[in-house]
Amino acid sequence: MTAGRRVRAALCLLSGLAPAPAAAQATEPAHRGLSLRGSGLFTLPEAGVLPRGDVLAGVGVNNRDRDPLGLDVLDGSVIFAAGLGGGFEAYGEAVMSRVAAMPELPTLPPPPLDIVVAPGAAVPARPHYAVFAPVPYVNKRGTARFDDWVRGDALVGLKYRFTDADGRRPALAVAGELTVPLARGLADLQSGAGTGAVDAGARLLAQWGGGPTWLVASLLYTRTGRPPLGDRVVVASAGGARVEDLPLDLPDRLEAGAGLRRALGRRLAAIAEASAVFEVGARTATVDAAPPLDLLGGVQARFGRARISAALRYHARSLPSGELRRSPVAGLVDITGVDATAQADYLRAIGAAGALPSLRPRTQRLLAVRNPGSLPPGAHVVPATYAIRSEHQVGFVITAAVAF
Repeated sequence: MTAGRRVRAALCLLSGLAPAPAAAQATEPAHRGLSLRGSGLFTLPEAGVLPRGDVLAGVGVNNRDRDPLGLDVLDGSVIFAAGLGGGFEAYGEAVMSRVAAMPELPTLPPPPLDIVVAPGAAVPARPHYAVFAPVPYVNKRGTARFDDWVRGDALVGLKYRFTDADGRRPALAVAGELTVPLARGLADLQSGAGTGAVDAGARLLAQWGGGPTWLVASLLYTRTGRPPLGDRVVVASAGGARVEDLPLDLPDRLEAGAGLRRALGRRLAAIAEASAVFEVGARTATVDAAPPLDLLGGVQARFGRARISAALRYHARSLPSGELRRSPVAGLVDITGVDATAQADYLRAIGAAGALPSLRPRTQRLLAVRNPGSLPPGAHVVPATYAIRSEHQVGFVITAAVAF
């Protein structure tokens, strides 16, 4: 140890402070902010953990635009992170209000879908529709108001930092995450509450740092659960109906992300994030898949015990808005908006009354029929083409927390 280091160590001991290891000082930020996933950046956690007994708790607002369907999803959440000691940190988020808005009723009715096949007709094979997998049932027939307090999901996670950076190698951490639905009713799911299923995730984190600049990399694999409601095909005949239930299987997700933090002073830092989602594994066939690719930029600030983060988000993997595509259910009759009495009278008139006992409440409904005749009010024939709706592409993330 040099004479200068001996002097600094002696001063620390005299003042009752233990000198921190140089490697830890090089990789740790001046203060920790609260992301949507524990201590970290905006949406990404960092490899570091809060000290034992330290808690960050607050609120988050997360707005993102998503394809297909021109969705605008807004979450209002309560968030927290807590240092447990021994290299562990617990964290969580509960979406207390979720708004999933779309510009118009989807041309391709989303799940859960009841398809009635009248005598002499046939139904096309899947795919029948487009979905954004985290909110597959949203259909513009539910609510889209923040003050209606449609609950979303609750996530709990546990992070463990198992190596520190030594100047050449990064600090490394792993995390496990469990996501459970806060709402399972179909009306809430159709308003965008979520999938109604339980998901489990495993995350690997790496962190490099030196001076005012540090980098975080994240790789998350999420095993998705099966949603409670799938599609139903009801083949009507003179003597009744034959029913086939088709489950809705969602893809697993692999999310790769990276974030850069640059200190601008003792209380302010600039942050950039990029994250991409890749859908993997077997799933129900859909059209117009567009897994998100997000770019975020903003600042993180500290004011005493307060921690505030704000960023703009750009959805870079957007579909060509306005482009016409061939409908997979062209020629079928959409009877979702038909009054229940008129719907029953129409099905009797075309010889499909046997399907009525098998139709489920609040489902989207399509009818395959050779000769539709005179349609009841509220019904329409699905056109041969539909237009992609991809709008705005800009969102934001804001978190505000207090350190305890």
